[in-house]
Amino acid sequence: MSTVTDTDKTNATTTASPDDALQASWARWKKVVEGELKGVPFEKKLVTRTPEGIALQPLYTRADIAGIPGLDAAPGSAPFLRGTRARGYKERPWEIAQEILAATPAGYNATLLDALNHGQDSVPLTTSDACPCCGLAINSPADLAAALAGVSLAHIPVHLAPGADATRLAALYLACAADQGVAPASLTGSLAADPLAHWAAAGSLPSPLASLHDALATWTNDASRKAPALKTIGVNAAIWGNAGGNAVQELAGAISAAAEYLRELLKRGVSLETAATRIRFTFAIGPQFFTEIAKFRAFRPLWTRVLAAFGAAPGLAARAALHATTSWWNKTLLDPNVNMLRVTTEALSAVLGGVDSLHIAPFDELSGKTDAFSRRIARNVHTLLAEEFSFTQVADPAGGSWYVEKLTDELGRKAWALFQDIEARGGHAAALRTGYLQDLVAKTAQEKLDAVGKRRAGIIGTNLFPNLRETPLAPAACATSAGKPAAAPAPAPAKHDGIKPVAFRRAAEQFEALRAASAAFAKKTGKAPQIFFARMGPVIQHKARADFAAGFFATAGFECLAKQAFDTPEAAAEAAVKSGAPVTVLCSTDDTYPALVPAFAKAVKAARPGTTVILAGLPADEALVSQFKADGIDEFIHIRANVHGLLSALLKKIGVL
Repeated sequence: MSTVTDTDKTNATTTASPDDALQASWARWKKVVEGELKGVPFEKKLVTRTPEGIALQPLYTRADIAGIPGLDAAPGSAPFLRGTRARGYKERPWEIAQEILAATPAGYNATLLDALNHGQDSVPLTTSDACPCCGLAINSPADLAAALAGVSLAHIPVHLAPGADATRLAALYLACAADQGVAPASLTGSLAADPLAHWAAAGSLPSPLASLHDALATWTNDASRKAPALKTIGVNAAIWGNAGGNAVQELAGAISAAAEYLRELLKRGVSLETAATRIRFTFAIGPQFFTEIAKFRAFRPLWTRVLAAFGAAPGLAARAALHATTSWWNKTLLDPNVNMLRVTTEALSAVLGGVDSLHIAPFDELSGKTDAFSRRIARNVHTLLAEEFSFTQVADPAGGSWYVEKLTDELGRKAWALFQDIEARGGHAAALRTGYLQDLVAKTAQEKLDAVGKRRAGIIGTNLFPNLRETPLAPAACATSAGKPAAAPAPAPAKHDGIKPVAFRRAAEQFEALRAASAAFAKKTGKAPQIFFARMGPVIQHKARADFAAGFFATAGFECLAKQAFDTPEAAAEAAVKSGAPVTVLCSTDDTYPALVPAFAKAVKAARPGTTVILAGLPADEALVSQFKADGIDEFIHIRANVHGLLSALLKKIGVL
């Protein structure tokens, strides 16, 4: 099997050194900053590590971009770092490709026509073959005709997602077009099969992989003759982003899958030009704004480099379609209106990165039942970006930023290295068979989940600033880890080539589960899990710790009892016992704890031994921690605590979980 290696043609150039004056200026600036940090290491305080392992500096200069390939190329020129069109979106704006959730073809059509009449300009249709839980069942010509009724197929791009095999849907679609009097040559958009993504997501295939490659080659050759404007090959890298992978893994997953398809199709008689120009890439848009801009910019030089290794002309890389969809990973059922803010910044990063089409999720998409309001708000974000902020009037507005260019280059280098690793293991399919890619992404996802669980990564409304009076969204089956996200098909009835499926998660799920358990407990018993707050002394003494504790326990749905403060630990202990709460937290200052803790904890434990007594704060003195434990303190809550782990154990102890 041929593979792409580092000996292939690349665009690498020799890295230049920064000039002496700039280097000296940087050194002086850093020395001043280190003085202001008063002994705190510069790297610890001002350098940020991304999930991709990239060190983000507090300041960038022209020296950081010296020697980066492609910076002198204009938009529309290889390696397409700055976009595939010379005039950017002024030449052709991105497609407004809003996905539609519907149970029936008629319901889909009604929602679609409303969207098309209010700004949407393309038609995405995910079938149940691609996503059984969220896709639309197209079982007959009548189903497809009903779904697309009133849509001028000759003038509006249609993007059909058939799953692993396009054969059946292609026949239905061409027949539907013929019924409208539309020649296949007039069709635009995509009908792109993606057996590799289907395989990774489902863990099995409806037919052997080799047979699906045969079908993909046949459909690609047929379409190149009959419907040359249709993309026929899907590369859905969003599955890695939606599973918690990082930008490097998503990029490497995309180009390794595309390289796999090129090899397989070339073996089956598809020309390199035909195969290379029929691919539609799909990426998820994550929450890291600049990383996502850099990801989309890095993709195009990477794809140009892959095609060069296959011997293709550089211009072919510009003819791949780049679609983006806001990620499921960071969306929430709790405080769902915050999802509007999340998708807005994600959409902006995709636009600045130069995508060709874009889906912006309605804020209630996780429920599986979007409404007219949520769909309109999401659709209007496209209009704001295009018309209000005039991003259709510029080409690559992020280009030239020292920070963005350096980040783009670093992502590209890391993605290429991972791609080489995948190739060395036999390619994308081989890496799926062994579970290498799945395990790699799962490890990254777990690191992210751990950061969320410890609140090193915040999710507003979920693990930070929760609103206990809200009504959360009811999740659709595919919005939970028990189901699959929208891009993930369930295992097909006929299973072939079984592998480990991608483990789909959302970052907020772990806290949503705690809140759901507490809500169920409240419904069953008539009251939420309760915790007594023992606030000691005047406001200035207890407020900071009490506010921290309130936010800490609210993330699990606890009801906080007692708003008053107490003058003595004995009075606080008596009130805590009288409240009947199974948990109590003592809130005061470090200097007062040695006098307060023994009396309070011992009194509570003597009266109600089963009560869990928690201290807000963690003494720096280990001996004091040990002493407080001996006095009866069961847990300490503080900024370094494993919030999810502690709350899970607490809810189990009091019978909620």
